[in-house]
Amino acid sequence: MKTRLGCLSNKSDSNSDFSEFLPPAHETTARCRKLSTDEVVRWSESFDHLLFHKYGLAAFRTFLKSEFSDENIEFWMACEEYKKIKSSNKLVSRADKIFKEFIDSQAPREVNIDYRTREKTKQSLGDPSPTSLNDVQAKVYSLMEKDSYPRFLRSKMYQDIVNRTHAKGQRKPPKDQGTTPAQPATMCKGLASLPTCCLERAKELKARLGSILQKQNWNLSGCKIGQNKPTLEECQRWKQSFEKLLSSKCGMCAFTAFLVSEFSEENIAFYFACEDYRSTKSPAKLQPKAQKIYDEFIGSDAPREINIDHETRDITKANMLAPSTSCFDLAQYRIYMLMAKDCYPRFLRSPAYRDLVCQAKPCTKASKQPRQGKTA
Repeated sequence: MKTRLGCLSNKSDSNSDFSEFLPPAHETTARCRKLSTDEVVRWSESFDHLLFHKYGLAAFRTFLKSEFSDENIEFWMACEEYKKIKSSNKLVSRADKIFKEFIDSQAPREVNIDYRTREKTKQSLGDPSPTSLNDVQAKVYSLMEKDSYPRFLRSKMYQDIVNRTHAKGQRKPPKDQGTTPAQPATMCKGLASLPTCCLERAKELKARLGSILQKQNWNLSGCKIGQNKPTLEECQRWKQSFEKLLSSKCGMCAFTAFLVSEFSEENIAFYFACEDYRSTKSPAKLQPKAQKIYDEFIGSDAPREINIDHETRDITKANMLAPSTSCFDLAQYRIYMLMAKDCYPRFLRSPAYRDLVCQAKPCTKASKQPRQGKTA
């Protein structure tokens, strides 16, 4: 972590500096004038629109840096530059540099890839070509597209960019002009400038958060109050593996609260819905339970749609024709790995986890030494 933070602090690239990218509202700069609301809204149409727009890429890098996960976008950009190299000698040296910085198991900015992909990439770099990093780059791209990109679009950073680019292109209304029914005076600042799709998303999130807060098993009060507060030893065990975090009641509560704060709690909710489904004994209950899970998390119009690939979605849909206790196993595995490789490391680096560790107390033994009686 110290090495990674050092890398971040030493960067002077203005594309990574959000203060450079988006100036204060009272300032007028050439950069701000060049960015229109239409351009910013187009970033939400596809991940490629964001990445291949100069200022979209800059904003996304800044967002990932704020989450301490910028190694993914930096690796992707390094691969893009690597493909352009013409000299064979430079290919070898650049490939070695990228491998040591991002792919090696001891890399200071290691990206989240599976062991099989890592070994395959290591072998292909034995005789590097411009396509040697294509597979691992595609894995990281997919991870960002399915997890980081949706979070960016829901982030305050993106909303601020939309609001500011819209505000700079609007004229102030005359003083005697009253507010219209569509935009009452009490409307939250900047809300009227958001596209319709963003307003609909806000309504959806409000409903989702309302349903979450009503679920007592996701309440963090048990992790913070009284004797149920986790000990320091328990908090430290969560760092040993993702499985140990999920197997702890307080760990699961803390992790769920963290995902709620990132608007991605559908992943953990789906995981535990699958765990509950697998324990269903009655064959008659399998069909309605399976349909409920599919409609809520997997269907194309699911209100809490999870990030799974097209092939996994199709396999799960086919399994729904004759539901068994294992029909969600593949989709559950995909989500488990997504959380283990992306959400779990971010949780361990989050202020929420650090606060729990700081507030936790070492475990003390209940037994006390008997007092020595007074001697005559």
